[in-house]
Amino acid sequence: MSLLVESLCATIGNFKLENVSLDVPEGRVLSILGPSGCGKTVLLRCIAGLHPTSSGRVVINARDVTKLPPKERRVGFVFQNYALFPHLDSAINLGFPLFLRGMKKQIVRSHARETATELDGLPTYLDKYPSELPEGMKQLVAIGRERFHEFDILLLDEPMSQLDAKIHIEMRGYIKKLVREFGKTTVVVFSDPDDAMALGDLMAVMESGKILQQGPTKEVYGNPSSLTAMEITSKFEINRIDVSVHGGKTEPLGLFMDAPDGEYILAFRPNEVKLGDEGIPFKMMHRFFYDGRRVLAECETPFGNMWLLLPAHQELPKAFLPTNPKLFALQ
Repeated sequence: MSLLVESLCATIGNFKLENVSLDVPEGRVLSILGPSGCGKTVLLRCIAGLHPTSSGRVVINARDVTKLPPKERRVGFVFQNYALFPHLDSAINLGFPLFLRGMKKQIVRSHARETATELDGLPTYLDKYPSELPEGMKQLVAIGRERFHEFDILLLDEPMSQLDAKIHIEMRGYIKKLVREFGKTTVVVFSDPDDAMALGDLMAVMESGKILQQGPTKEVYGNPSSLTAMEITSKFEINRIDVSVHGGKTEPLGLFMDAPDGEYILAFRPNEVKLGDEGIPFKMMHRFFYDGRRVLAECETPFGNMWLLLPAHQELPKAFLPTNPKLFALQ
């Protein structure tokens, strides 16, 4: 089932969603990436029918559902806080949609056990209540529960925001596996660009109630349409240099780039650099452990201090060149 959102507008307090449009083909996964407070959750709630819209349309598989109540939209929704029932154990929480359809608890538990065997680690927690579950298990129950729902579109609200770093990467793999198994058109919102890129075939970048850019994930990341979109899709603070372009050559860097003559900001990410003997000279000032192989370093350059992601255990050259620099015209 495809999802089409056309010129959607909504208000909550002083915040506004403004002319939001999305087009998600059947079976694809769209990651919506943006900072906290940009309207991602409000947008999901509007799609699900949980928040009123002032204008625009929500169309699911060519059916306009804009005026329909949530229960008639056939939308699955995994909330950021999991929405588990505290007085029910994990087995009944997992199979709750079956319980709602009138199945006896014994049968619900049987179905829950079958599903739990496919979710690594969950079977040992089926008799536990939400307050007794680790965060990762709560997430598995919340997402696994959707297997028993009859839905055409799946919405996930920040599915990993509550998880600690130790299980974050592992849970990313579980969620990706479950979403693929569902085979449903899925919209999932994130604040972390790594999560958004890992899960989504498509990506939309959101800021202040508006969609700045959308398209295939690699395209959006590799060719941001604006400096703001580049900042949102970057895990690290981006570096900027004021440059002039004359005849395709950037000054003062001397890089050749395809752009009309004019004044620009040249921007690049700390992880998109090539070290060598030529280019921008740098001197490491401070460095911070990033992982076993790399450090994030604040470096002194002729163009001001910059952040670079550098090898941790080797002698460093004295210069670098950006490998994927972008030019943004000065306003």
